[in-house]
Amino acid sequence: MKHEQVKYNRRQFLKTAGGVVVSTAFAAAGHASAVEDTIPPEGPGDLDLYDFVMPRVKYAHESKEIDRWNVRPGGDANLLRELVSVIRCRVKPIRGAYDWQPQWAMEGQLNAVVSFDEPEKLKKYPFLFMTGENQYKFDSRQKNNLKEYITRGGFLLMDDCVVGSGGDFFYQSSFMLLEQVFGNGAVRRIPLEHEIFHNVYDLGDKGLPYMERQNRVLLPGMRQPRQVGLPYMHGQNHGARGVFIGDRLAVFLSSTDIHCGWCDSHGFEFGRKSYEKAIQMGVNIIMYAISH
Repeated sequence: MKHEQVKYNRRQFLKTAGGVVVSTAFAAAGHASAVEDTIPPEGPGDLDLYDFVMPRVKYAHESKEIDRWNVRPGGDANLLRELVSVIRCRVKPIRGAYDWQPQWAMEGQLNAVVSFDEPEKLKKYPFLFMTGENQYKFDSRQKNNLKEYITRGGFLLMDDCVVGSGGDFFYQSSFMLLEQVFGNGAVRRIPLEHEIFHNVYDLGDKGLPYMERQNRVLLPGMRQPRQVGLPYMHGQNHGARGVFIGDRLAVFLSSTDIHCGWCDSHGFEFGRKSYEKAIQMGVNIIMYAISH
């Protein structure tokens, strides 16, 4: 992946303790190459050994369809690999996952798993990632734990990854949940000039990347190109939205399949440029979250 690389000293990362807001100023900039020894061997520690861990949020879908909360861990793994190539830091890796495989994470494969039933465990992590396709609901206890986690300084990335001809059910459920927890009107459009679109990578005047299918071929005897690859993948572009706590963006809600974009390092589904933009968006989100 060709990009302008930025070097940050990993000691500049501040770790969270008991949900306290993470804040720091990154001043050192330059050029660096990927360094494999920045990823230590897998071990029992997390925030004592690593500068960044990206937990998946485990939750219950209302539907029993193919999609699950732990879908496509290769996307997470690709993003973390690319993050290490840009930011000199210790990132807990995800083993045995790359691009679209496996379809669902195996037991213990993700570098951390949390749920909003476990408030004490949530306090360990300043950044959470939640993705899916289907509808879901939180009970009152989970809603209270979500509100406490966010207001005490946590950051939540929520991305709707639509597969098949279904609608943006995860996005709509997430929007409704956030409005219930933080109040009507709490989910706001993130302006294009916001620093999350310009901090490490400048994503220009478009901001949030939108994953659109690129792999269409015209076969002999056909009048129209035919889609090849994974079936019917398409995002629902509602633009970037989020929840602000004061001036701090604390929840980033996307419906444009950026997680699916992370899975596509060869550009087979969306094109190589879209993969790069999705990764850049992910890096920007992480760097914003850990510095505010």
